[in-house]
Amino acid sequence: MIALLAAIVAAGMILPHALRLQRVHQVTAIVLWLSSLALRALTGALAVVCLLFFLPRTQLFSAMTHWCLDVAWPFVGSELQVEGHGLADVALYLPGIALSLSLLYMCYRTAQSARQARHLIEHDVLGDGPRESLIVSGTGVVFAVAGLIRPRIVVSAGALIWLDDEELDAALDHERAHIVRRHRFVMLLAVAFAALGRAIPGTHCAIRELAFQLERDADRWALQQRNDRLALASVICKTAAAEPIAPPALASLGSTGVRERLSQLLNEHPAGQARPAATALNALATAMVICTLLLAAVVPTAALAGIGDDAHRTHHPNHCHH
Repeated sequence: MIALLAAIVAAGMILPHALRLQRVHQVTAIVLWLSSLALRALTGALAVVCLLFFLPRTQLFSAMTHWCLDVAWPFVGSELQVEGHGLADVALYLPGIALSLSLLYMCYRTAQSARQARHLIEHDVLGDGPRESLIVSGTGVVFAVAGLIRPRIVVSAGALIWLDDEELDAALDHERAHIVRRHRFVMLLAVAFAALGRAIPGTHCAIRELAFQLERDADRWALQQRNDRLALASVICKTAAAEPIAPPALASLGSTGVRERLSQLLNEHPAGQARPAATALNALATAMVICTLLLAAVVPTAALAGIGDDAHRTHHPNHCHH
């Protein structure tokens, strides 16, 4: 049963990388990548729980730690007794410490970005822009969303100079999509998952692919507002070479997957997934969400069981005998 669960979780983490999701419906792709990141985070947490509570009870662990060594200190004329059990205890806590530090670093970076975004909105703004946006200095064409709780669209002064009305409307709707669709919370959740699953290969790639799908989703929302697709493609090209506003809550409009997004925008009827393939991917996304929820229930249950067993267990220290 455990081997089957491990195989399912591993498949859930690997499958989004193996599938071609660039032209899949963006919501399905977002669910797949976010579930993959969640499985990585839960796997990392479950591994720490197993190391702390279950590995020490195995015969293999007892055999590997039942030793001691007397190390001579020639300069002081004494000996230091090193026990295998003590070293093993230190080794068991290291993954948990690393996981905690990674999560704390993520919280620190998020808080720092929030402070910088608030400073940008409160002190570096030149004035109010079109459609409730804020104008900041800069000669390049730059758009971004700054802020987490009360996000605002930030527009560079250069964008107002170099863009025509259709391009400006398309760009503002793209950024408005990030706010309306609550992409900032999706990315914040993904970054938290990545902090817990950092040690698992492919985590950075999953974050990058998720960001690309969020940009695709914003592109589609902007087109639904009856913006011209050529105007949106044009402003993506113009922002791709611009310096980003630091620090936006989300990436700049032209910072992620530019070539593929332009290909899809310029092709009025891009080749999508056939209905059977789309149905299969939707079923896979549903299965991954269910698997994620089940694993999310397993982790705290296993932790509570391990803590309860430790509370009722008599510990016999492994002292060296001579």
